[in-house]
Amino acid sequence: MYGSMNPDNKSLDFAEIDISDDQDRSSASIQEMIIPERENPSAQQPPLFTQELTKERRFLLQARDFADREGEPAAYAPFMSYWPTYEHMSESQCSWYFYWRSEVRMGRYPFTDLSYIFVYLYELIHGVGWDKPDQGYELMVKIWDAYGEKYPKLNGYMADWISDFVLVHQLDLPLMDIVTRSQSAKAGELYDLELTRLFTYEPSALSFEHILTLSDYDVERSKFYLDGGKALLEEYVPKVVILVDSFLQKTTGKKLVDTFYQGRGKWIERYLFRSAIYDADMYGRTFPLHISQLRKCPPLRYYITQLVRCTENKLRELQHFKGRLRGVTLKQETETLIARFLDKEFTPQKPAGPIISIDPGRLAELQKDSEEVRSMLTVEDVQSVEHVQSVEEKLAPDHLDHHSGSDQEIVWDTSSLDEEWILFARQLGQVHLEALYALKSEDASFSLDRIAEKYGTMPALLLDEINEFAMETIGDLVVDGESIAEEYIDCFELLQR
Repeated sequence: MYGSMNPDNKSLDFAEIDISDDQDRSSASIQEMIIPERENPSAQQPPLFTQELTKERRFLLQARDFADREGEPAAYAPFMSYWPTYEHMSESQCSWYFYWRSEVRMGRYPFTDLSYIFVYLYELIHGVGWDKPDQGYELMVKIWDAYGEKYPKLNGYMADWISDFVLVHQLDLPLMDIVTRSQSAKAGELYDLELTRLFTYEPSALSFEHILTLSDYDVERSKFYLDGGKALLEEYVPKVVILVDSFLQKTTGKKLVDTFYQGRGKWIERYLFRSAIYDADMYGRTFPLHISQLRKCPPLRYYITQLVRCTENKLRELQHFKGRLRGVTLKQETETLIARFLDKEFTPQKPAGPIISIDPGRLAELQKDSEEVRSMLTVEDVQSVEHVQSVEEKLAPDHLDHHSGSDQEIVWDTSSLDEEWILFARQLGQVHLEALYALKSEDASFSLDRIAEKYGTMPALLLDEINEFAMETIGDLVVDGESIAEEYIDCFELLQR
């Protein structure tokens, strides 16, 4: 032990300590001081309730929670956000949104910002705000109609989103009117899809604009088009295409598009609700579509081009317009069909005959006078009367009916037919009704000759006129050769004398 003094003159005692110990005790002490290794936190699976939801799923869940919320009158609050959601709204913006949405649901469309409109559309896409899909479709169209002019940016989005809505819900609705409201959609696959549908199932709905997308001839730069022929071309080009389409189907069994488009088309995967806040778990990320690329088919484009040019040439002739387009190469029968159709369209219609009205009172007076005259002329001689009666009895009723029947008027009861058939019947004159009635008989050819001779025309012209009226109203030919088309025989059952 050693000793020393500190400044306070106090002694410091030092002790010698023996730290030696047995080996096991020392090892145990060191072991207690070792810090265990930390487990890798990334390898641990977090509890399910802590997993983060995507922004699309969060929006869907919030939209369902807010589905029935009614908005109280609130002050307008400006709102602009990329991919807007409820989470981006302040309290005042939320108040305005739900008030504005309540107004929209009542059919009123006050001024609001585009971001609010997008949030409402996202709700409709996710099934919030409607019970049946066709209701959702109508609501989307109405919001587009209400705000599309104010916000042109809506056009591109709406055309795609509404089309996607129709596809995923398999609504039986045409898309052409929707697609043509957007320039970007008109250049895409949906336009090809609709063009194929029209040519295949609804050619009467083809417009001048639709047909021009298949033509290599820029008719809108034509001198005839620019110098007054615009309205005529817009009216008659579609009619000619429809006429030729029906003619090909009747003569070859194939429609125009089937005749010239031999491609198999292609399958594509269309991305749904692109650029929208959309939870793909609803309807999937893509939708399969089979597209026939009509606009890229050279034979079809060539034929449509020739039909357009042929129609313009005939219209130029009828309008006494100088000059003709060269290089029109259609079959003679097709050119004749187009020429005869347009000639008929531009032939002045004969004025209708005078309308005859009968005064029932005056008719009764005439009948009374007739009875008086008959009684005055009555022959008292019974033998004379019997002689007259015997002569009348010798005239067989069927013989009288046979000769007088040819002068009886043909009547067609169309009350049970569709509206287009009623319009068709109104176009027909008595000569056409007689011709159709004759087609129902076994000696149709002989009867047609007599009718044509009676009215100073030819049987073929009569039948062509009937088919032209049919094309304008029904959209199809009703006479095939010298007989009524089999599928329309029932429609003429009530055509009687």
